[in-house]
Amino acid sequence: MITYEFSDIKKKLFDARIDTRLKLLLITTCIAILQFLLHLGAMGFYGFHQDELLYMALSEHLDWGYRETPPFIALVGVAGKFFFGGSIIGMRIIPALFAGAIVHLTGLITIRLGGKQLAVILSCTAVAFSAAFLATGALFIPQVFDEFFWLLCAYLMICWVQRPDDKILYVLGALAGVGLLVKYTILLYLIGLGIGILIVPEFRQLMKGSTLCIAFGITLIIITPHILWQYEHSFPALWHYNELKRTQLVYLTRTDFLVQQLVVNGTGIVLWLAGLWYFFRNDKLKSFRFLAVGFIFSMFSLAVLNGKPYYAFGAYPVLFAAGGIFFEQLLKRRTGLFITFLVVPNLLLAVMVLPFLPIKTSSSVFTWTYQNLNLHFPLKWEDQKIHNVNQNYADMIGWEELARKTSDFYLSLPLAQRKQTVIFANGYGIAGALEHYRGSEYPLPSVVSLSSSFALWAPSRITAKHIIYFSSDKTDRFLSPNKQEIHGVISNRYSGIYGTRICFLLYVGPEMKSWYESQWTEKKAGYGRPIRTSLMGYQLKFKRKIDELLILF
Repeated sequence: MITYEFSDIKKKLFDARIDTRLKLLLITTCIAILQFLLHLGAMGFYGFHQDELLYMALSEHLDWGYRETPPFIALVGVAGKFFFGGSIIGMRIIPALFAGAIVHLTGLITIRLGGKQLAVILSCTAVAFSAAFLATGALFIPQVFDEFFWLLCAYLMICWVQRPDDKILYVLGALAGVGLLVKYTILLYLIGLGIGILIVPEFRQLMKGSTLCIAFGITLIIITPHILWQYEHSFPALWHYNELKRTQLVYLTRTDFLVQQLVVNGTGIVLWLAGLWYFFRNDKLKSFRFLAVGFIFSMFSLAVLNGKPYYAFGAYPVLFAAGGIFFEQLLKRRTGLFITFLVVPNLLLAVMVLPFLPIKTSSSVFTWTYQNLNLHFPLKWEDQKIHNVNQNYADMIGWEELARKTSDFYLSLPLAQRKQTVIFANGYGIAGALEHYRGSEYPLPSVVSLSSSFALWAPSRITAKHIIYFSSDKTDRFLSPNKQEIHGVISNRYSGIYGTRICFLLYVGPEMKSWYESQWTEKKAGYGRPIRTSLMGYQLKFKRKIDELLILF
């Protein structure tokens, strides 16, 4: 009888734990859905961002690497085009789903660290409605995928600490490899987490050398094709980083980096600062201090390297989790008031980071914050000048106007001239836009560009007789005695390409051809080592095999 009663009590306690866990998982799911709906509501008001157009273009040229990014984003682009047809909403649903997954992972981490209902609500809402995570989850760019893999690796490390198992480290090795194919910055976080683990003696004893070697080997196997691609192409990642340092990062001071870290999460700063402090003050979280070490190491490294502020966003959710637990234990009443304080201001900020408002209204909001709150960075562009709208918004405007006006001019040419005409785009945004809209929507000739990764598949010489090109300078870059004509100007003053002229070079002379070939040689310097790592090559071989099989049937 006593045995029966004990078993019955044990079963009830187990069922209660299951019910509590399901309730907490339901809370995380609901908050993730709310964030997704916010993203969904802002997807279709503006056009594609110029960076999105670049990454979509990469998906048309699959390879093991590109100048500005590893290959993961291109594979996601292929999936997006396959399932959603390359529409704006379709391509942005994917990052919005990953952003929701980040919210859900934050909830799972909070639960594993010992958080209950209030802690889960606080940590998940801090991530879901943070200006930082709303912004990065709104566009088809690598950043949201990078954040996801940072957090997923941290989650697996927590699982391993709670239940040491070699299989977890093997999975971690695989995820680290995939994460490195998203962005290289995850390496800094992994090093920080590793340092945090290795400084604890009991964890050092649990980590077997053979297990670490296998996990590292899995990572290496996954990234080896990309490393070979980098070698084959003379490590364009280093070239790209040096170019970033020269053109953008040089303007980012360490003070700017740190100040922006304090404001990008809005009211969430209260939570993540408390979480960072709590990791070192609470004995129950002693085993998880490696998460704080990973955050500190990443921040320090990125500050030293003059990294962009958003490079570090992936390290915040674990701090939100710890901060949620701290306030759950601190607050005994008025929890609703604290949640309101945390959420409402961030929702107001959401209007600034998500394109809900018409561009004219958005411009007025940004101008007001600049004039009254002295926040200059929302209106400060890469040229270090203050403009009338946020650069991200400006970079989503004007591309279809450009494609339409270019197509109208192209169709006005005689058929014989059209056959001998090519477009030369001197910026990756213009090249990506024309590649995207080229076809049934707007008839356009082939697009040639030496900007960014477009140089990888650009022809070595121009054989066309006529060129459509674009200029925003007072003096056209194609200095030539041949006839030049202007056939359109981008007129939207909120566009990042406002004032860009659509020009026509009637005759491509020797001077122009020589200039292009010298530029092509400079961009392609060092390319062509005899290592075949092209993913597109494997794809074509696979397609030929399928065609052969179909012939048999």
